[in-house]
Amino acid sequence: MTTIIVGGGIIGLSTAFYLATSASALSASTRIIIIDSSQHLFTSASGRAAGFLNRSWFDRPSASLAELSFVLHQELAEIYGGKTRWGYRPSQAWSAGKRRRHNTDEEYRQVTEERLRKQREGAETADPTFSHHRGANSDEEKVSTEEAEPPDWIFCDEEKTFLIAGPHECAQINPYQLCEFLLEQCISKGVEVLYPYRLDSLTTKEDGSIDNAVLSDLLDQVEQTVTNVKNVVIAAGVWTGSVFKSLFPDAKYIPAISPLAGYSMTFVSPLVRFTGHKPVSDTSATFGPPAEGNSDSGIPTQQLHPGHDTNKMRDACFVRSSGSDAWLPELFSRSNGEIYIAGLNEQGFHPALGTMAPSSHFESHGLVVDEIELSPHDDSNTNNFNIMQSVAQELLGPDITVLRKSVCLRPVTPGGEPIIGEVPPSYVNGTKGVYICAGHGPWGITLSLGSGKVIAELIMDGKVRSADISQLAVA
Repeated sequence: MTTIIVGGGIIGLSTAFYLATSASALSASTRIIIIDSSQHLFTSASGRAAGFLNRSWFDRPSASLAELSFVLHQELAEIYGGKTRWGYRPSQAWSAGKRRRHNTDEEYRQVTEERLRKQREGAETADPTFSHHRGANSDEEKVSTEEAEPPDWIFCDEEKTFLIAGPHECAQINPYQLCEFLLEQCISKGVEVLYPYRLDSLTTKEDGSIDNAVLSDLLDQVEQTVTNVKNVVIAAGVWTGSVFKSLFPDAKYIPAISPLAGYSMTFVSPLVRFTGHKPVSDTSATFGPPAEGNSDSGIPTQQLHPGHDTNKMRDACFVRSSGSDAWLPELFSRSNGEIYIAGLNEQGFHPALGTMAPSSHFESHGLVVDEIELSPHDDSNTNNFNIMQSVAQELLGPDITVLRKSVCLRPVTPGGEPIIGEVPPSYVNGTKGVYICAGHGPWGITLSLGSGKVIAELIMDGKVRSADISQLAVA
């Protein structure tokens, strides 16, 4: 039995991972193939997302899936060393008051120096069982609402900043690194990963079950036929509708999934000790995946970023902005000291399937590979990034260093809920064994593991046991 998964992002990888590790798959002759039309994996939402996890900020249709997925993230991190491998940390979420603007850069620097002094003093004298902001030794500590203090790397009105979620319901990861881990695990378990490839067509038997699939190697322009195919999972993010329509042009149903472009920037702050890769040297927008894994910044870490220890709980800040801003900044601190800012969104990105054009270059694990340019609207990109950087300097101070600029394409549905389940055969000319797992919007990383697990259960056992996804079914 062969299962083909269209989409090599975090949803497709999670599906393959749980398929490959399920008891039913281990006891059966199972072949799993992931195909992706991009030359480089994780160049869209999976590699560029913030990586903030939450278990409870969901409406009823997704609530059970979110709970399952959050627990799976915890379990995976515990079993496979996620703290080290993909930066898993419990997190706290804050509603941050209107940002406090200082009149001059010097005023920012004076406040920064005072905060650094308090950090040093706190690390020497604080009781480690009290608050993670005062020298806690463990990121597993539970901080009560009364004890918690707003993060000291953001300039905001502390009197109007309050905790909205604690570490029991929030966590932070680096999604690109989690994708790399899942990819390694899938390959080690025999999953075939083919890219850039495209699923061109399916043939069916008389009873409607899938028989064969024709794949195209997009580099060599060579076709191959895969036999004994039983299931096809379309987990292609914003391209899910295009893939579906190309396979079933006469279908009575097309999944309504559209792209929402989210701009983001990643910074280093003097208030947070940085242990990651080398900062970029220019200010042009880059559209490749994060350059993770290179710890040589070219500058002594302690000299450049003397801030607090990165072995602490993470913080997410949702800023209540006002005035001329048309967006609400969201900031997330990561385990390596990066600060990721997002919240500026734009409609209008409609990249064709498999046609992302190479641009300049970026470094990833020491290798120079092509960047991906997602939009021809360079003026719009430049303006949006300039706006974002200006706001970041107000929130983080003028001495921040830009590491990365990126656009993340989130697959969104009209109702805001993902589509997860088998496509009724009547929708696709009687074809059986076609599944959709897409449309997760801004919560793709949080819901990824749970989504993969329930699809794996549905394929292998014919029903879902781990969560209630009845309201997410293909309509």
